[in-house]
Amino acid sequence: MNASTAALPLAVEGDLIKGDDLLDAVRDLSALAGRLGALAGDNRTAPEQRRIARHKRSLLRLADCLREADIALVPDQPKVLAAHIDAAVAYAVESIGRTEVLRVLLAKVDVLLDFFATVLGGDGGQMLRAAEHLKRCLCDVGDIVCGTAWFVPAADGAPRSWEAAPYVLLPIRGLRSPEMAALQPRPADPSTLSAAGVAALSALPSEPGAASPLVLHSIHEDGAKLAELTGREILALKVSDPGVRVMPLVLYQVNRRPLLQLEHAAAAAPDEAKLSLKVKVVRAGGKAPVAGARVIAFTDFVRRAGAEAVSDATGVAVLTLGAASKKLDVLVVYGPDGYWGLYQKDVSLKNGARLAIEAIDLAGADYLSLLYGAKPFEAGAGVTVGVIDTGVALSHPDLTVAGGAAFVVDEDDAGGPGPAAVEGEHGSHVAGIIGARGKPPGGRRGVAPGVRLMSYRVFPNGGGGASNYDIIRAIDRGVADGCDLLNLSLGGPTRDEAVREAIKSAFDHGTLCIVATGNDSRSPVSYPARWPEAVAVSAVGKIGTYPSGSTETMDALAPFSPDDASVFVAGFSNVGPEVDLTGPGVGIVSTVPSGAYAVMSGTSMACPAVTGAAAALLGLHPEVLALPRDSVRAIAMLKVINGAAATLKFARQDEGLGLLA
Repeated sequence: MNASTAALPLAVEGDLIKGDDLLDAVRDLSALAGRLGALAGDNRTAPEQRRIARHKRSLLRLADCLREADIALVPDQPKVLAAHIDAAVAYAVESIGRTEVLRVLLAKVDVLLDFFATVLGGDGGQMLRAAEHLKRCLCDVGDIVCGTAWFVPAADGAPRSWEAAPYVLLPIRGLRSPEMAALQPRPADPSTLSAAGVAALSALPSEPGAASPLVLHSIHEDGAKLAELTGREILALKVSDPGVRVMPLVLYQVNRRPLLQLEHAAAAAPDEAKLSLKVKVVRAGGKAPVAGARVIAFTDFVRRAGAEAVSDATGVAVLTLGAASKKLDVLVVYGPDGYWGLYQKDVSLKNGARLAIEAIDLAGADYLSLLYGAKPFEAGAGVTVGVIDTGVALSHPDLTVAGGAAFVVDEDDAGGPGPAAVEGEHGSHVAGIIGARGKPPGGRRGVAPGVRLMSYRVFPNGGGGASNYDIIRAIDRGVADGCDLLNLSLGGPTRDEAVREAIKSAFDHGTLCIVATGNDSRSPVSYPARWPEAVAVSAVGKIGTYPSGSTETMDALAPFSPDDASVFVAGFSNVGPEVDLTGPGVGIVSTVPSGAYAVMSGTSMACPAVTGAAAALLGLHPEVLALPRDSVRAIAMLKVINGAAATLKFARQDEGLGLLA
C-alpha cells in the first residue's frame, strides 16, 4: 500500500474484498511457501525444520483462506482494495526473497502473516497501519533492524485464525481403537479427517478460510496420530469423532543435572576492556594440560555474571574479566571426557593460575560401582531393556546394542538408534549405567551387563526436546520388541496424558516404564514420572565417591541418612509422594560416544541404576519373565522389584521404598 491509499473513500455496509480479486496475492503466497519448502534440508536442525514447516503450512492455509472467502470491510473506515493488498504482498515477497539469514527470513514471514491477520478483520484503518508496519520491517535494512523494539513477530504459541497447531490424536481409552482407523495420514494433501468430520465442519458457524485438519503421521492404522488442527477443527472433531481425544504436543528434556550457566558477561571499564586473565587447566598430580575444559568465573553468582572460556590444546583458558586478578563468588570447571570437574567458592583468581582437575580412575569406586560393581557379567541375562533417550553409541567397545531405531518425526526418523549429534552422550551414559561390559583399567561394567540393550532415540540430531508423540512411538516399539523394562531419563513440568496412555498400555502388555523424577532442586516430581503407572526414581549421593572439591560437592545437601551420614538426597533431585525408588545419581561414571568414560549427575543417572538393578533381579526370576505379557506380568515384576528395596531412612517422599539391592 502506497501513496494511492492516502485519500481512500470510506467503506459502506456491504463493501467486500472478493477472494477472486486476490489471486495475485494467493500466487505470491504460494510461491513463498514453495521457497520455504526448498529451504528444508538435511543440514537443518529439528527446531529449524519445525519453524520452516510451520511457516510453509501457514502460508498455504492463508492462500486457501484468501481464495475461499470474501473480506467484509468495516463501514466508515478506508475502503482498501484488492490491488492494494496485492501490492503489499508483492513488496513483502520481493523483500523476503533477498533475505539469506533463516532467522530473519522467518521473522519477516511472521510480519507478513501478522499483516493478514489484520487484513481479514476488514478494518481499512488498521490495514493501513499494518501495511506501514510491514513496510518498515521489510525495508532494505530489515536484516539490521530485526530485533529492535518495534519489530515483534508473532509468537509461535499463538496461532492466527487460519493457522493450525500440532496435536496428538488418541482414542478415548488406550492407544488403538477402530475410531482411529478413519484418521489416515495425508501428508501431501491437507484434506478432511473423515466424511463425518466434513459434515460437522459445515454445520458449525462459518469462519473464512477454515481449512480441514492435516494428519502428518500415524503410528498404526488404528493408533495414535500427529495432526495439525485449528480451534474450529478441534470443535468439529468433538462432534464428528467423539471417540478421539485431541492432546497438545508436549516437549520433554533429558534429566541430567543442569550445568551452571553464565547469563551476564562481566562489565569492564573502557580502559579495562582489553585486560584478560589467563588460567591453565592441568591434570591433578602433574603438569599435563587439559584441553576442552569449560571454565566459568562468577563475579556475581546470584546474577550469574562473570566470564567463561574453554581451555585450548595447551590447557589455557582466557577469561575477559577486566583485571589480572579478580575476586570470584564461584569458580567452576567442567572437565572434558575422562575428567572430573572443579568447584570453588570465594576464591581470588590471578593471572597464570593453575586449575587442577582429576582424571577419572576406572578402577576407583563411584557410588554406582560401590553399590553394584560386584554383580556378575551375566547379571540381567534374559531381560530386554529399552533406552528411550538421545541414542546410544553403537561403536563404544563396552556397549552392545541389539537393535532399535530413531523416532523423530521432524527428521523423518533418519539417523537410527545411534547418538544424536547434540547431547548424544546422554543416552550412551544411561545405557552404560545399565549394561556396560567393560573391565578396569580401561573400562567399567554396568549394573546388569547381561541384559539385551535396545536404543530408541527420540531426541533430534539438531538438539531440542523430544515430543510426546515420538516418545509414544518409542514406547510402542519397545513393547513390540519385547522389552521388559523401558528406561526414560527424561521429563518436564507439563501434565501430559498422551505419554501416560503409552505407559499404561506398556504396563497392560507386561512392560514396566522406569522414569527419572527430574532435577528442579526438590521440586515436585515431573512428568511422566508423576503418573502412578510409572516407576518414579529420585537420586541420592554419597560423600567420598567423588573427588573433594569437584562439582558434585554442590549437591551434597541435607537431608543425610540417619544410618550413614555420608549419604544424602541429591540437592537437584525432585521429590514427592510419587517417588517409588531411589538410586545413585551424583558423580556417576559411564560410557560416552567418544569411546571413553565421563562423569554425569542427575536423576537421569539414578533412573538407569534402578533399571539395571531391576533387570538383575528379574534375571533371577525366569518364572516371572515367562508369564504372558499382560498386566499380571507387570504386577509380578513390580512385586520382585519392590520387595528387594531397602530404606535409607529418608522420608517417604525422598526415597520411596529405598535402594534396590
